[in-house]
Amino acid sequence: MPFHVSSDEFERIVTLALDSISPPLRARMNADNLMIIVQSEPGDDDRDDDIDESVLGYYQGGTGSVFSAYEYPKRIVLLQHHIEDWCESYAELVDQVTDTVLHEVAHYFGMGHDDIRQTRLRH
Repeated sequence: MPFHVSSDEFERIVTLALDSISPPLRARMNADNLMIIVQSEPGDDDRDDDIDESVLGYYQGGTGSVFSAYEYPKRIVLLQHHIEDWCESYAELVDQVTDTVLHEVAHYFGMGHDDIRQTRLRH
């Protein structure tokens, strides 16, 4: 059974997840104006990217590890209802939000999935 919270509570959990990232990495994200966006579901423009229920979040933009001329703002989009659908308790929700945030931040820093599994981003 999915575990749901209000959008305000979900954003508070996202903030806690972001606070778990080491200060030097957070400073780089802030300097680069990385946007963190929470959406209840994928938007209309996201549906073109074949985003199904298994996608909990995604990163759009060039990597934050090198200069990029990527023309769109760098952003992480978290899909609240998709994440909640994987969770049966508040504790599971906090863990899943944190894992998803860290996973997408790692993509921002240019990491692939193999690198993400081997790296610790929390301080």
